[in-house]
Amino acid sequence: MPRPVHFEIHGRDPEAGSAFYGSVFGWTIEQWGEVPYWLATTGEGPGIDGAFAPVQDHGQKVVLTMEVDDLAEAVQRVRDAGGTVAMDSSPIPGVGTLAQAFDPNGVMFGMLEPLTNE
Repeated sequence: MPRPVHFEIHGRDPEAGSAFYGSVFGWTIEQWGEVPYWLATTGEGPGIDGAFAPVQDHGQKVVLTMEVDDLAEAVQRVRDAGGTVAMDSSPIPGVGTLAQAFDPNGVMFGMLEPLTNE
């Protein structure tokens, strides 16, 4: 069953946003390579980790991503259920393949097929 595995908080200054949440909650923040994307490790045990990114055109400030076993199948289920695909499958080096979609209410979410399903 797909579960939330990642969140993104979008802002005009994602570096400042990451510093804020790191300070307030004690999260470990690290920039991912040279791109304007800061990974957040939120702790041990149950919960999910996330990231901070620049504001995207979709206008939503937080995007929740679910892990799926078969991304193509999940994208088709989105279409069949009345959702729309915002970003077709896009590889993320060292992570897997990501697609983003809108539900019928216009809420964006992501679906990630990891490189290896264990």
